Parts: sequence; structure tokens; C-alpha cells
Amino acid sequence: MAPVHTPGLTRFRTHDLPGARRLAGWEEHNARALVGLRAQPFSDRFEGTEVNLTLPRLQVARVTGTPHAVDRDVRQIAVHPADSVVVYFALAGANQFSHRGGDQLITPGQALVVDGDQPFRRTFSHGLTELVLKAPRALVREFRSGTVKPQVFSFEDDAHARALVTALSGALRGGPADWDGLENVATDLLGALLGGGCSAAADLAAAHAFIAAHLHDQDLSASRIAAAVGYSERHLSRLFSKSGQSVPQAILHARLDAARRLLAEPISLAEVAARSGFVSQAHFSRTYKARFGTTAREDRRAFLPESATSGR
Repeated sequence: MAPVHTPGLTRFRTHDLPGARRLAGWEEHNARALVGLRAQPFSDRFEGTEVNLTLPRLQVARVTGTPHAVDRDVRQIAVHPADSVVVYFALAGANQFSHRGGDQLITPGQALVVDGDQPFRRTFSHGLTELVLKAPRALVREFRSGTVKPQVFSFEDDAHARALVTALSGALRGGPADWDGLENVATDLLGALLGGGCSAAADLAAAHAFIAAHLHDQDLSASRIAAAVGYSERHLSRLFSKSGQSVPQAILHARLDAARRLLAEPISLAEVAARSGFVSQAHFSRTYKARFGTTAREDRRAFLPESATSGR
């Protein structure tokens, strides 16, 4: 019977362990939280940090580490079977991926898909920062049949992949805790990436991710979003309409939400408006109050001490 996981974020740092226990602690943590690996550091000072999110069916992590290599060999597979497909999204630090089919360099902006129960080696000569998504094989079979062979693709050039990275990154930063909604969106987007076709939810998530990445562009429009995510403007409008918004409303709400987050930074309201894509501070102030029922200046006082808000 599969274990029942309680959704939530946890953090692991080797820095919290005695020096002699750091490498073993790193291996033990990964065997529990993601995939069992044998780690080989390139110096005596190995450091690693993981933020882990356990969902009912998916496991997600943001991993950073100093230079090292990891092996998923036959012994690790026997002791810690994964029965899963794993996707690694490289954010910083190139890595060499070696497997039975050959070697390949994975650079930031690329993603690697592997069968968690096939041997491989990954070498991080300059350290790493990456997102990891682990999906059980039974879930992957719902939208892809047959074996999963190693696959490398650019997640910067694919709207659905960008949307998946955006959704996972936001959740790992402690974003909205709608775990069921996140898992549904992540599953839809993963299905699109692995050849299972694009659902309406995946298409909508891709559009929202493009909006979030281009809020500062004042020429952001339905036609530009549609072209970026690869479907017609009519299809885009229909997707948003079914979600209860028009495309312009979605853009405005995303800008206002981004502006509200920026209020916690010690910058002027004019800069908050500009960085969120508003043409004028007056338009920003008017729409902010209409959306949230308070002014941006009033909300700012709740985020920053009086000395930081004076004159802003």
C-alpha cells in the first residue's frame, strides 16, 4: 500500500549537521525525500540545502549544493527503488549526465527526464541549483505508455515547461498553500511535457506563467500571450472566460498582486507601479483600491515600519 503523505514544506541543510555527518546526512535525506544517491564531493567542505514539498502524489524540491557528483547505481536502485520518473530543471550550474546511452552536458535552462530506476551519474563541477519533480510511474502511465528514456529539453523555450517551473518555484518559496490545485496543475503540465497532450488547465497555466514573467512589459496583450504559448487568441480568450476572467482582467490582477508583494520592499510607490507594468502611478492607485478596498499607501504601512515609509 502506497504511503499517505501530508502536504507541506520542509527544509534540510547539511550546515545543521556535524561536519563528519554532512555527507551521510545528505544521502539519507535524499533517499527519504527524493531518490537514493551516492554522493562524491570534490572537496572536504561539502554543503547542500534542500527545500522539499511533499504532495499526495508528487514530490518536489529545490536543491543547491557545492561541487560534487552523484551516482544512481544498481545498489542504490536495489536498496532505494524509486518506481518513479524524475525531472531535473537546471537553474544554475552545468552538469554532466552519464548513462548507458552516453554522456550529455545539461546547462541552465534545460531539463532532464530520467527513469528513477535506471542507473546514471551526474557531475556538478561548479555546484548546482535545480528544481526536482518526482512523479510515480503509475501516474506517468496515465498519459504516457512504454518506457521512459532519458530526455533533455529547454524549459525556457516551452510555454508549458516554463509554467511548470513557475508553479513549482512559487510553491517552494512558500506561495499559496492550495496543494491540491498545485498538484493538479503540475500533473497536467507534466503530462503535456511527456507527450500526454495539453489539457485546458495546462494551457491556462502556461498563459498565466507567461503573464507573470512579462508583467513589466506595457505592450503585454492577448495576441502576444497567444503567440508565446502557441495557440490562437480565440482559444486563449475562451480559456480565460471559462475561468471567470477576461485576458485584460487577468493581466491587471497579476500586476496588482505583484505590486502588493512589492509593497514590502523599501522602494517608492512610483517604482512599485513601474516595476509591475503600470503606465502611471495614478492608474495603479485607482485600480489598486478598486481591487483590494484599501490604498497601496495604507497597505504599505502594514508591511514597513514608519521610518521606512516616510516620504514614499
